[in-house]
Amino acid sequence: MGRRYQLVVADDEATIRKGMCNYIDWEKMGFSVAADFEDGKETIEYISTHKVDVVFTDIQMAEITGLQVARYIHENQLPVRVVILSGYKEFEYAKDAIRFGVTEYILKPIHMEEIERAFSKIKEELDEQERQQAKQKSRQQDYEDLLPWLQEQFWMNVLLGGLHNKNSIMEKKNLLSIQFNTKTPCGVITVNLQMEEDANQQYYLQKDHRYNLLNNIFSEENCRIDFHPVYLSQEVLKTVVTTREEMELEDFCILLEQWLVKKKNEVEAVLRLKLEMSMEGAYQDFFELAEHYGSMQMYAEKDESSHRKYSLKPEDQNRLRQKYQLMMDTINDGDFELLNSQMGNLLFEFRNLPLEEVKELLLDIFSMFQQKLMKMSQELWTEAKETIAYSRILEAQNSKELKKICSEFLQILMELVKKRQDDVSKNIIDKVTNYVKQHYQEEISLDLLAEKYYLNSSYLCRLFKRNTGVGLTDYMIELRMEKAKELLLLGKYKIYEVSQMVGYRSDKYFFRVFKQYTGQAPTEFLRSNLE
Repeated sequence: MGRRYQLVVADDEATIRKGMCNYIDWEKMGFSVAADFEDGKETIEYISTHKVDVVFTDIQMAEITGLQVARYIHENQLPVRVVILSGYKEFEYAKDAIRFGVTEYILKPIHMEEIERAFSKIKEELDEQERQQAKQKSRQQDYEDLLPWLQEQFWMNVLLGGLHNKNSIMEKKNLLSIQFNTKTPCGVITVNLQMEEDANQQYYLQKDHRYNLLNNIFSEENCRIDFHPVYLSQEVLKTVVTTREEMELEDFCILLEQWLVKKKNEVEAVLRLKLEMSMEGAYQDFFELAEHYGSMQMYAEKDESSHRKYSLKPEDQNRLRQKYQLMMDTINDGDFELLNSQMGNLLFEFRNLPLEEVKELLLDIFSMFQQKLMKMSQELWTEAKETIAYSRILEAQNSKELKKICSEFLQILMELVKKRQDDVSKNIIDKVTNYVKQHYQEEISLDLLAEKYYLNSSYLCRLFKRNTGVGLTDYMIELRMEKAKELLLLGKYKIYEVSQMVGYRSDKYFFRVFKQYTGQAPTEFLRSNLE
C-alpha cells in the first residue's frame, strides 16, 4: 500500500474544515489527516512538534493566516509543503504565496479534480524525495558497512603480498581511514588454539565460538600496541602487530613477548585452552614488513609501471563498491553468464592499469565477496576460504589468465551461494508468510518485510515468488480477501468493519479489490451466498 503522508488541515469555518477532512478520499491519494485546526496559531504549534508532510490551509483565518503559516514554514526551513485554499484572486496573495514557497494555490469553491491534480503532483514529489533519501541513506550505509571489510582486507592484502608498494600502502591507508604508525616497529604472529577433550574445549570446537574468542583476545585495548587479525582461513589466523610509539625493535619484541605470555596464561587458566602464539617476523617499520611479504609471492614485476602510485581515486573506489554490489546481486540471482560478463566489463574498464594494480583490485573485490559470505554463514565463508586460493590471482602472468581464474572463482562462489540459498530460502519465506498471516490486518509493505528480515527488497520479492509461485502483493490480497469472505459470511459485521479488520483503511478501496478478486461486490457476494 505504500506510505501515507501526514496532512494537516486548517480552516476557520468548521463546516468546510470537517468537509475537507471527511469527504475527500485522502487515503486513495496517499495521505492521512493527522490533525485539523481552526487557526494558523494552532497549526504552527502542531507542525513545530510533529512530523507533517503537507499543510492544506485557508488563506484567511482569525489570528494567524494561512500565508503566515507558509511564511513560518519557509523561514524555519521545515520540510513541509503548503497548499493554500483561497476565495481571493488578488495578485498580491499569489505573489506572497510564491515568495513563501507555497506548493499549490487553489481557489474556492473546491473542485475535486483540482484537489486530486494538486495532491497527486505532491504525492509524486514526496515519493521521489523519499526514493532519493533512501538511495542516499543506502549508499551511506553501504559505505559504512563495507568500510570495516575494506580495512580488514587491507591487512589481508599485505600478508598475501598483494600490497607492498609504499605509495599504494599510504593511499589505501588514508582512503580507508586506518590509523597506525608506519614508521614504528611491527610484526606478525601466528595463532592456533589447541583443543582437547574437555567441556570448554568442546564448546570452542564450534567455529563461531572459536572465532569470537580469538576476536575478543585481540580486541583488547592496549596503550602501546595494536592488533589486526587476518583470517586466511577459518583455521589459519595471523595477526599484524603495530606500535603507537617510537621504540627499538628489540624493545618491541620484548613487549610483544610479554603480552603473548600473559594472554597464553589467561586463556589456559580461565578456559583451560592451550593458545599457541609465535612470532613469525619482526620488522623495523611497516614498509619493511610489506616488502618482505611481497617478495614471498611467486610472480615477477616485469613492467616498471607497476611501481607507479596506486591509480584508484575515492570516486573509483566508490564505483568499485557499486560494481561489487551489482555482482553480489547477480550471484544471488544465480545468473553465471551475466556475472561473468560483469567481471569481464570490470577488467576491461581497468585495462590500462598495470597488471599488479588490477590484481589488487581483484583481491579487494573477492575479499568483499567473502566477507559478505561470512555475514550469510560461517560455514559458507569457511568453504569459500578453503576453495578460493588468492595466490592464483597474484601468480597470474597476464590479463587473459587473470580473467580465466576470476571466472573459475565466480563459478565457485555462485555454486556455494546457490547451495546456501536452497537450504535457507524456504525457512525465510516460511517466516515471511507466517508474519503476514499474523499481521495481515496491519499495514505491511515489501520494504517493511525486507528490513525486518535483513534482505534486499528486490531480492525478497524474487525469492518470495520463486518459492510460492505468486508475488507478495497477490499473496496478501488473496489472504485478506479469503479472510474477508469468512468474516462476511459470519453475518456479525458490517462491510466497513470487515474492511478494517482485514487491513484496509479505505472502504472504497476494499470494495474495488474485493470485486476484482471475487467478481462480485461485497453486498452481491453476501446475497448470493446467503440465498
